[in-house]
Amino acid sequence: MLNHIVVALLFSMLTMHDASLLAAERVAPSKSKQALIDQIKHWVADEKDIAQSQIKVSALDRRLKVPDCPQPFAMSFPYENSSQSVRVDCLDTGWKAFIRVIVEPTGDHYIYARDLSRDTALQRDDIVMKADTSASHAQGLVTKLDEIENHSLKRSVTAGQLVQRSHLSPSVPVFKLRRDVLAGELITESNVEESTLPASKTMITQRLSKRRIQGAVATRDLAAGKILHQRDVRQRQRALIAQVTLTRGQVLSDNNARIQDYLGTVPTDALTSNTSMEQLEVTRTIQAGSVLRMSDVKVAALIHKGDTVTLSVRGGALLITVAMEALESGKLGEQIDLLNPESGETVTAVVSGTGRANRL
Repeated sequence: MLNHIVVALLFSMLTMHDASLLAAERVAPSKSKQALIDQIKHWVADEKDIAQSQIKVSALDRRLKVPDCPQPFAMSFPYENSSQSVRVDCLDTGWKAFIRVIVEPTGDHYIYARDLSRDTALQRDDIVMKADTSASHAQGLVTKLDEIENHSLKRSVTAGQLVQRSHLSPSVPVFKLRRDVLAGELITESNVEESTLPASKTMITQRLSKRRIQGAVATRDLAAGKILHQRDVRQRQRALIAQVTLTRGQVLSDNNARIQDYLGTVPTDALTSNTSMEQLEVTRTIQAGSVLRMSDVKVAALIHKGDTVTLSVRGGALLITVAMEALESGKLGEQIDLLNPESGETVTAVVSGTGRANRL
């Protein structure tokens, strides 16, 4: 009987000792473990942009032995789209652990400042912050002002009602006419207004940019109040336009091509300058009114075989010009052979322009 009492007392003392050790571990983590907890809280708070007071670190298990790490621990979220675990690495020793963290919701939340109707584009002053711990565990609450940016209401709401993400619908900008606009009329900032509508209530073709509107003209008569579509406007741009129908091999000039306004989409390789265009020839038939493109032209031969060429020969301040016959064709800057029909002499010259060359 006495032996049973002794065994019972020893078991009781060991159990109490283990419990006291566990309690001590929970009450006072080791120095290295506390440093780890502090670093995790600081890192998670920075990553999630929240207060450290909202973060609980489950690192109190006495089986978790944290080494003294010479450098701060390296941390990361190991699972995509989840911040419930943090991977901790001590790069100096190779030690690593996965620590569970809990982010507790704050008692602060937003409520509507006034009654708002369905489809209202939300502004920052439409909601106000209210501290209420009773709502801290509610799901789907808006906790940051940024969450309502570019959003409209899916339903009507009343003042004081909690702002929930389920109330929100993404919004997109649209442009509405303030007055009637006739076909061909320039659309200016004074006759359009920008507003926002729920994305679900707009068409892709109604989502125009300000750049698309500025300087555009109406393609047809448009009534005040109309939300503009892509087909309603054409941008006015400057490009080199064929004035007559051009045939293959024809050289460009002021008589057959000019820089003009063009309504519509201009090709990415459109010619937008007439500088040196007399050095270009078209490679295919181009209809009058068409935009000239880089793919439509090539550098023209300014001298053709058999042409009469004015050869310039400079000697000091003296400039002599001689009529020569081209023995070959040449483009600007190319060397060609010319024949003096009177003396029969052949010379090499550099093409300097249409029907002109300079003696080497």
